[in-house]
Amino acid sequence: MEVYDVFSPELNTVIPVLVERKRIKTCRLKVFPDKTVKFSVPENTPQHWIEEYLNSKNQWLSKKIAIFEKVRGYAATDVIRSGISIRYLGEDLIFAVSRCDKNAVYKEGKNLHICAPDINDQEKIFAQFDKWWRNESLQVLNVQVEKLYPIIEKYKVDRPKVMLRKLKTLWGSCSPRMGTITFNQYLTKATPACIEYVVLHELIHFLYPNHSRLFYDFLSNYMPDWKARKKVLDQDVVHGL
Repeated sequence: MEVYDVFSPELNTVIPVLVERKRIKTCRLKVFPDKTVKFSVPENTPQHWIEEYLNSKNQWLSKKIAIFEKVRGYAATDVIRSGISIRYLGEDLIFAVSRCDKNAVYKEGKNLHICAPDINDQEKIFAQFDKWWRNESLQVLNVQVEKLYPIIEKYKVDRPKVMLRKLKTLWGSCSPRMGTITFNQYLTKATPACIEYVVLHELIHFLYPNHSRLFYDFLSNYMPDWKARKKVLDQDVVHGL
């Protein structure tokens, strides 16, 4: 893998780009939430072309990285203590950590109460929070799947099983062969409208595996504003995975 440096006047810094040569026909430039930039190119792509192309994408790269730097509400928290907030269903949820005899996690209005015998044991606090988050996320996503499933049920598709994982670069993925949809565990940081878009997107893949014109025509028919929802998801719902 090669590394190319692109200077950004807007950010006043050098952006390192990881260039990987693959057996592909088209190029793909992508900026990840952690601000890593990767550029996949066909194996025989000339070096001078790569440099010229990356320099031509200077403003685009700067804009993408600036977005990821600006939006911190969806970042994975490093510590859990009272007063710190995390996004849940598009809104700030404020941690309220207190000492008590038994472990407990519950939501009350805008607060997420975490009770534990030792409030300084971050490992156990995180374990409690993670368990609560996964359970809540599964409920939210199953409700959305149940609501949208009738759209594909008429095409003799069985209701898929919902699974969760801490995905690095995806909001969701489906396996028609296994009959499952795996969602990013942190998708529930997004607004309900954005979650609904991701769920419908994955359900439609059971009918159209690729992002073909038929896929997008089907999506537009049932969700005409999907582009606006996707834009919010891509630009505002950023998490440090």
